[in-house]
Amino acid sequence: MTTTPPTGAGTLGIGEDGTFRIRFDRTLRHSLPKVWAALTDPSKLSVWMPGCRIDPHVGGTTVYDFGEEGRATGEVLAIRPPSEVDPSGELEHSWRWEGLPDSIVAWRLEPVEEGTRLLLIHREVVRDPAVEFAIGWHVILDTLDRYVEDHPWDDVWDDYDLLAEHYRQAV
Repeated sequence: MTTTPPTGAGTLGIGEDGTFRIRFDRTLRHSLPKVWAALTDPSKLSVWMPGCRIDPHVGGTTVYDFGEEGRATGEVLAIRPPSEVDPSGELEHSWRWEGLPDSIVAWRLEPVEEGTRLLLIHREVVRDPAVEFAIGWHVILDTLDRYVEDHPWDDVWDDYDLLAEHYRQAV
């Protein structure tokens, strides 16, 4: 049975580098500086993603604490904030989840006419947890969009069953 993909759905599969990955390509109706700040300013990030932290400098710590669901830690590997010379931005960090091999998460933002194109790629991820990770990234990106839009996000998990069905079919 095929269903219409949920709004903003990502893909799972083999990337150009030959590794298994989760990929999201979204256009947010917000300026790139506003999206970048929501992602890299600790005081903003802690509002829309409580328990999570990104220290925005190479070597900085990343923590995604999801309570009972688990915790990912890592280190910022690369960061390029937007500038007048290059208005795009990039953040890449490692992802360590207990019991799994390390993987890499790359956030790339570029200005587009509609606002900001956000490309998130989680690569070298193991297939078994990829469905749950994809659901998590989907919800994180929905929450980010709502935060920047100044809309409530307390219902972002309401579509969990729909997301789970979609991503299970995608593997």
